[in-house]
Amino acid sequence: MRIPRRDFLSTVAAGAAITLPSVLSTPWDMRRTWSQRESSCAIFDLESRCLLRESLQGYQDGLAGKHLLFSAAEMDTAHCCRTAIVPGLGTMDSSLALGLMDLLDGGTNIILESGATFLSAPEYTSHEEMLNRYFGITIGPPVHLWPATAADRSVFRHRPGRDPGREAHGLVPYVNYVWPRETRVRDFSWVIPISAPATDVIGTVGAMSVAIKKRARKATLIFLGSPLGPSLRAGDPEARSWLRLVTSL
Repeated sequence: MRIPRRDFLSTVAAGAAITLPSVLSTPWDMRRTWSQRESSCAIFDLESRCLLRESLQGYQDGLAGKHLLFSAAEMDTAHCCRTAIVPGLGTMDSSLALGLMDLLDGGTNIILESGATFLSAPEYTSHEEMLNRYFGITIGPPVHLWPATAADRSVFRHRPGRDPGREAHGLVPYVNYVWPRETRVRDFSWVIPISAPATDVIGTVGAMSVAIKKRARKATLIFLGSPLGPSLRAGDPEARSWLRLVTSL
């Protein structure tokens, strides 16, 4: 059946009138070209699941605006970004874990920064189990890096999820990164030790492994047991240089 040209043009005009407002109402970041997004870095604002809001701000500052900000509900739209960052993650459920795994399946590298030291003991156990179940990451009890006073030890002893026997007295509070280049970044308090093969370890404090990278699905998963975001927010040049290198790979 042949459609008259006048009818065809009327149909096209009507369709444009319907779709144009929806396009204009779409956030500018989501209307970038594919080539721009493929070279971009996604940062996820998980709201209440992000226990280090200063860490979220730190990553935004560290990337100097060269990133796209996504909510948890928008996770499936971040597939075209080269790297995705999850700052200060606290509790994690299956839905969030599967969303991150989908990104890894699509070739998006993920920097997963744990904020679990601020969780209660039961929440910390759940965090530990989810990391192991979905990502094959094994963590231990949090460790306090700063030398403790008597008052500090009292607080430490009564906070859930903390093991006083694991306090790292006398350690210099710096994380020594060996990948993608050697650098030292100051840590602000607590770290989460990681049990991993030596070939996966990229950051240590003394003899403790606190940062790893591993091949996961079709991409690389970087897990930080020592939050980098606070150092980024403080303007630490080494932390910012490290982040720029990692997100450019």
